[in-house]
Amino acid sequence: MSLNIKKQLNSQLSKDVLNVLELCSQTADENDFKIYLIGGIVRDLLLKRKSFDIDISVEGDAIKFCHLLAEKKYCKITQVQNDLKTAKAVFEHDVEIDFASTRQEFYPRRGHLPVVAKIGCSLEEDVYRRDFTINSLAMSLNKENYGDVIDYVGGVNDLNNKKLRVLHDNSFNEDPSRILRCLKFAARFNFHRDEHTKALQEKYINRQLHDDISWTRIKSELKQSFSLNMAKVYDMFLVNENYKLIYGERPDIKGLEIKTLIDKYQPEHVWLVYLATVLKNKNIIESFCFTRAEKKVFTDIEHLMNAHLSMMNSNYDIYKFFDKKSVESVLVYYLLTKRKEALIYLEKLYLIRVELNGDEIKELGITDGKQIGKILDELLKKKLAGNIVKKSDEIDFVKSKIK
Repeated sequence: MSLNIKKQLNSQLSKDVLNVLELCSQTADENDFKIYLIGGIVRDLLLKRKSFDIDISVEGDAIKFCHLLAEKKYCKITQVQNDLKTAKAVFEHDVEIDFASTRQEFYPRRGHLPVVAKIGCSLEEDVYRRDFTINSLAMSLNKENYGDVIDYVGGVNDLNNKKLRVLHDNSFNEDPSRILRCLKFAARFNFHRDEHTKALQEKYINRQLHDDISWTRIKSELKQSFSLNMAKVYDMFLVNENYKLIYGERPDIKGLEIKTLIDKYQPEHVWLVYLATVLKNKNIIESFCFTRAEKKVFTDIEHLMNAHLSMMNSNYDIYKFFDKKSVESVLVYYLLTKRKEALIYLEKLYLIRVELNGDEIKELGITDGKQIGKILDELLKKKLAGNIVKKSDEIDFVKSKIK
């Protein structure tokens, strides 16, 4: 029995998106193209969830199809990849769609980017290169069967049973980042792995070496997963031993503890707080190709952890210890050491600054550089102790030094 989701389409997507899909449908029929909604959007329609990304698969040349749409002034092509025959186009009301030619792929090297073997293959051949059955569903956009769901791999049944299942036994060997994608989907949708997928995952994770993986793809999946800021993502990451993929170490930390701190202190790089609690291998840290700001988090953590400061007696001591360190690194330091001084710093001291600068102190009559440095330090101590509050208090203190 065929499944048609035209009703879900009309109720869940905006009129602007529906109008664009209709234009695509008409153009496809006029030019003998078969086109399909594919992947996440079909899954989300069936789950009655909001979907943000619209992907259309074209049996044939997707770039040629996009040019047909552009010639009719329906859209503007914003990006083209000739090697993969993919294109991105923007329609009226900023509706953006990714178009991809159906293709077959193979992996010449385990864990790295695939190589295209054939472009313009059948939809069925295209489907089998994907990750999980629930992401391998398509929906026809051609008039004769508009809204019909095409399911070659049992994805609809797996959706109904809340099951995550890979398409073939070599899936994780081809792309180990699918292990982390599995984690993300399990958390987002409250799904579970089927037993065979779980066994395949554990077999790969328990290998001694994982040098055949693409760190760029691993980083991307970790960033997406941990940026969800869901406690259960972290807990599952530990329980399923996913940290072994990145040569990590399992800490005695719960996801809820991390989430609570993140919600309270709002660090910029949420995902790094989760990741840094397990990632301690310097060589692997280098492999991730972190940005300068991301690297600073790990450098700051290393400095804090190696400081071995046994006692911080005053607010000034605490401030100087954590000063100029990223919020992420202070949170990770607390999580790994449980030193309450880290939270004192974030709670009470982090935003405290001396308002006067060196030039202003010169204008007040003190010109010696060393003396200015000492005065700024004294001002900081008094401000951290609560003895100085306003800028006018700072000015009065400087004037007292002149007298």
